[in-house]
Formats: sequence, C-alpha cells, structure tokens
Amino acid sequence: MKLTDEQVRDEVRRLEDERLRLAPEVMTGNQEAFERDKRLEARIRELAGPSREERAAQLREAWLRNHPGGDE
Repeated sequence: MKLTDEQVRDEVRRLEDERLRLAPEVMTGNQEAFERDKRLEARIRELAGPSREERAAQLREAWLRNHPGGDE
C-alpha cells in the first residue's frame, strides 16, 4: 500500500519523536536503544525517498525517454 505524502510526513514526524524519546538512553550507552534508534533512522531514510543511485537511474531513464538516441 502506497502512503500519501501527508501520511509519509506524519509517519516521519512520529518516528522522529520516537528517536527524541530514545535519545537520553542512547546517550547513556543503552545498546538496545541505540539499535532501535538506527532502525528508526533507516525507516525515516526509506520513507524520505529513493537512494541517490536509484534517483540517478530514474532521471537517466526519463531523460532517455525524452531524448531518443541521446545516450550516444
């Protein structure tokens, strides 16, 4: 199921709030909190959009569609 832009923003806000709540535990060296924080950070990046490489490939494909024979 694809999320709407608003749902993505809400989910990112929720994840960021959860990271803020974990921050004191992470700062005191709680390994479980640290691992949870890393998972939250990865999810935020996932929601934020495609990786740089994926985006570059998308842009190249779009350019080639609009410029036939342009990859020579």
